[in-house]
This record gives sequence, structure tokens and C-alpha cells, in this order.
Amino acid sequence: MATDYYLDNIDLKNGAKPLTAVCVPNGFKAGEKANIILFLHGTGQTSIRDYFQQPDHDLRTSLDSPSPVKQVILIAPTLSQSAQGGILGGDEADTIPSNALQWYLPLVSKELQKQKPNPPIPEFDDPSKVDKIVLAAHSGGGKVMLALARTRGADKYADKIVECWGFDCLYGQAHGALSTPTPAPDPKAPQPQWTAWESKHNAHREMLWANWLRDSGVVFHLYCASGPRGGGTATRSTNLDKLAKRRNLTKAHVVFDASATHDGIIKPRFEERLQALNL
Repeated sequence: MATDYYLDNIDLKNGAKPLTAVCVPNGFKAGEKANIILFLHGTGQTSIRDYFQQPDHDLRTSLDSPSPVKQVILIAPTLSQSAQGGILGGDEADTIPSNALQWYLPLVSKELQKQKPNPPIPEFDDPSKVDKIVLAAHSGGGKVMLALARTRGADKYADKIVECWGFDCLYGQAHGALSTPTPAPDPKAPQPQWTAWESKHNAHREMLWANWLRDSGVVFHLYCASGPRGGGTATRSTNLDKLAKRRNLTKAHVVFDASATHDGIIKPRFEERLQALNL
């Protein structure tokens, strides 16, 4: 089974007790540069250690699932109970954080090396020592993923992001007008209809994602549990799918799974993406 390391003194300033999990797959062999998956959990959690004890959320076993094993490090911070990342972002105003990954990842590297990991894990205290980064998020952690993705171009670690994986995570803000999704027009609807919708919804998260995807060129795989046991992300996920078709965003891939539950969608889809990850 994957090996865990827990780092308890990196404070994200989000109100949660500091704890970051670092997990490496069985059979891990350090290369010259680190490949990282940064996973952001959802709401209602108080510790990433407890999170990984929950059967639907235990991604440690998933790290061992690809054959051959992927040489990747899973890093998962403890977010607040409302899944806010503090320094990593994810506030309700969708503020783009500054000095986020370039503050966090060197600290993780430094604290991890203090534990003398075996097998050795390459240092990633400088972005030049990182090959690829994947951002992954479930549920309310999606807003932190969006915040970190939007630091690309201003954060040298964020410039290493090659893919984003979302698991039933495209929610709106918790309160106010932006908390209510409104279906987008049909992709083939007249331009005036689209212009009116986009203007009215320009601050909604599906629009923020679409604009970022247009400019970044990063691959985004979004999985929506669209049935009655899902988390209620179907409207916004459908809106993003329509925007991707309308704008020819070929690197945006939205998958709807009517049989999946909000929590049950994570592990099988995480394993699917991990198996396909090109390192």
C-alpha cells in the first residue's frame, strides 16, 4: 500500500488544524524531477488523515492501481470545514491568491525531507525541480482548484500544471446571486442570446473556468455525478460543457455519470485519470 507522511506545521491560515498528507505509491522510484498531484478535499472535513480513513475517499489505495505504477507524489492539505484553502485560495469572492503554490510546495518539500522518506523522494523546493503538476478536487475543493489554476502565469509552480481533474466539484458561491445556476443557451443558439447570458453570468464559476481554459491550454477532466445521488453540480457542469462546445475548447472534457454518487465518483475516476496520465 502507498506510504503516508503527515506534516503538521504548515499553516494555511484557513482555520483548520494544520496537516498535510504526502502519499507515494508502492514501487515508487525517484526520478530527477518530481511529479505531483495536489488533491483538494470537499466540505465537512476536519483532517486529511481522517479523510483518507473514509472508504470512498481513500486515494492511497488508488495510487497503487496503475500498472505499471505511476511515479507521482500525492499531496493533500487539510482545508477548512467549508473547504477553503486560506493562503491557497478558495474564498467566496474567487480572489486569485498570490504566492500560493510557490509558498506551499517548498515548505512541503522541506518538511517531507526531515522525515527521511524511504524510498527517497526528490526535493521540489524549487519549480525547476518539478516536471508536472496535476490539480485534483472533489466537491467544495473545486473552488480552491480554480483559484490555484488561475495563478498560472504569476506562479512558477502553477506554470507546471498540465491537467486539472474535477470530481463533482463545479459549485457556485455559497450565498447570494452567484449561488444560483442558470442554464446556458443551446450551443447553436444565436450570438445575441449567448452574449446576454455570458454578460449576466461572467462571474459564475463555469464562466471563470471557461475563460481560464481558453487562455491556458491546460487539459480539464470534469466528472459530474448527474443523477439523484449526485451533489447538484449538473447545471453548472452542463453549462461548462456547452461553453466548451461553443468556444471549441478541445481540452475541456465533461463526463456525466447518472449512476454515480457524490462521494462514490472519486476513486474510480481518479484511478481512470491516473492510469491515463502521461509522465
